[in-house]
Amino acid sequence: MTKKARHKKIMTLQKEISKQNLQEKLENTYDTILESTSFDNKYYIGRTYMDVPEEDGVIFIKKEREIPLGTFVKCKIIKVKDYDLIGEII
Repeated sequence: MTKKARHKKIMTLQKEISKQNLQEKLENTYDTILESTSFDNKYYIGRTYMDVPEEDGVIFIKKEREIPLGTFVKCKIIKVKDYDLIGEII
């Protein structure tokens, strides 16, 4: 087995582990800081106190109104991606 094949196998396994771990957050509500917006400006990108930049995924939140970046909001997790979450402000 080559290095590339091993790497691909490990990353596939890690993606499934990450998705399973994130499933536990589904339907939960978290205080989330709005750090930035998506490139198309349709989503806020946020993190909870449990998330480490460059280590953990982010929460994408549909941008329905203008809220200053750096603001904490209550965010309900409504969907899970491979490494990230989708949430809505409540």
